[in-house]
Amino acid sequence: METTPDLPSYDEAARLLHEAGITTGASEAHGIITGVLSAPRGAGVAWQELVLGRKGTKNSDVPEALTQLLAAMHRSTYAHLSGVECDFAPLLPGDDYSLAEQIEGLTDWCRGYLFGLHAGGVTESAQLPGDAGEVVRDITRLSEAELDGALADEEEARALTEIVEYLRVGVQLVFEELQPPAARH
Repeated sequence: METTPDLPSYDEAARLLHEAGITTGASEAHGIITGVLSAPRGAGVAWQELVLGRKGTKNSDVPEALTQLLAAMHRSTYAHLSGVECDFAPLLPGDDYSLAEQIEGLTDWCRGYLFGLHAGGVTESAQLPGDAGEVVRDITRLSEAELDGALADEEEARALTEIVEYLRVGVQLVFEELQPPAARH
């Protein structure tokens, strides 16, 4: 039985993107990749250019370690989205980061996801089949999230955990709605 490849770590992705001078953060990069993979016309999208923020980027312009990391992120994300385990998870800063950094990672991931979906042909969430439109509208609202100073850190952390779980399930649903088994790339 083949195992699903692991997603590269947030820290490794953040470091390699930063060292290469790429302004896209690790969470946003994973969001872009996930959005493109979920989109109906995502197979035709130059997702590397979207992540790197450089149109027409040649592989020789990108450090080999970053190229390998992005390819591994793409493979792993696709495997998790299309696998039977339903074990997809967004790449976000872990508990060793402040709550503010975790929420910033979440909003970055959501913005990247929406960007990737749009690049892959999803221009109107209202026209998406099933519950996918509602999930994408919710992700749009999450992309604008900020810390709520009225909530205690513990409440915010619990809310963040619930939102991440919603994203996990919601993104899986969008993928399944937009990428029926026969259409998967």
